[in-house]
Amino acid sequence: MSEHRSTDRTPQYPLRCDHCHYPIPDELQEGTDGQYCSESCREAADDESTMPDPDAYKRVVTGIEPLDSLVPNGIPADSFLLLSGDEGTRRSELLTELVWRAIERGEPAIVVAYANPPTAALERFFGNGWNVLPALESDRLRIVDCFTHRLSDREEFLETCSQWQTFVGEAAADSIVAVEEPSDGPAVAEALHEALDALEMTETGLVAIDSLDELGRLLQRERVHDFVTEVRGTVCTARYVPIVAGATTAGSDSYPEDEYVFDGIVDLRLTDQLAPETRLKQLGVRKLIGAQFLPQWITYEYEPARGLFAFGPSTDAREVYDLANGPRVSDRR
Repeated sequence: MSEHRSTDRTPQYPLRCDHCHYPIPDELQEGTDGQYCSESCREAADDESTMPDPDAYKRVVTGIEPLDSLVPNGIPADSFLLLSGDEGTRRSELLTELVWRAIERGEPAIVVAYANPPTAALERFFGNGWNVLPALESDRLRIVDCFTHRLSDREEFLETCSQWQTFVGEAAADSIVAVEEPSDGPAVAEALHEALDALEMTETGLVAIDSLDELGRLLQRERVHDFVTEVRGTVCTARYVPIVAGATTAGSDSYPEDEYVFDGIVDLRLTDQLAPETRLKQLGVRKLIGAQFLPQWITYEYEPARGLFAFGPSTDAREVYDLANGPRVSDRR
């Protein structure tokens, strides 16, 4: 009679280290005040060194319904995430909402603004009904300005600003880090690190780059690659601060940059295959290193204040796009 063997290959680690909080796979190391996985952790604990629970800072639940439904355990905080999609997919709204949700969680955030001046970048929040003035005042939001110094006449631009833009610009003045040479990748990286240090962003917060398209117009492809590689290492990996960047596919299947430099890629697309004469928006995760994700497309739409929301295939698209009366979605998934 053959011996019965368990088919369960999942390792069972009943104990966790009191210093690093990871499972203890081998013989535990006893300390004066706990149990540890290694001598390094035991000695660090004896020196009264403490480590936070890795689950508290190594995963980010974004608060955006379509994205979180595909990545239920959260996005690794050491990720550089590319939002890749054609025009009309609300890519800019998604980028803006990612920043806002971080601020809502009480975390700091940085926007690297290539595509718009700082006041226009902030106006995207106000246009959604998201008031970022308190975040600017409490030093939880900074704008790395890679736009203004590209203008041929900055003084004329400032003089023609509306009263509201002037007010927002003055309110945000202390939160803007100006980059005089936005075509210089190292200079942009230095400005980003200046903002990170000012907001004490380590193991908290989020950086958004708007957008890689504008960055690519200023830098050669190799230099864009170098910039992404550098900030991925010095911001995401070293600080556990995720970076999200938007880029258009420009009618092609994917962003033309070398995709292996990104830890995650979220695709946004338009499709007319689900509803006759209706171009629906869909979101899918193509790649995400270090996290499980559902390999499917989520249909979504956008509403000011609410942000992006998902709805299922059984939902009548006419209910979602009842623009006169607002969304009336009863079956989101």
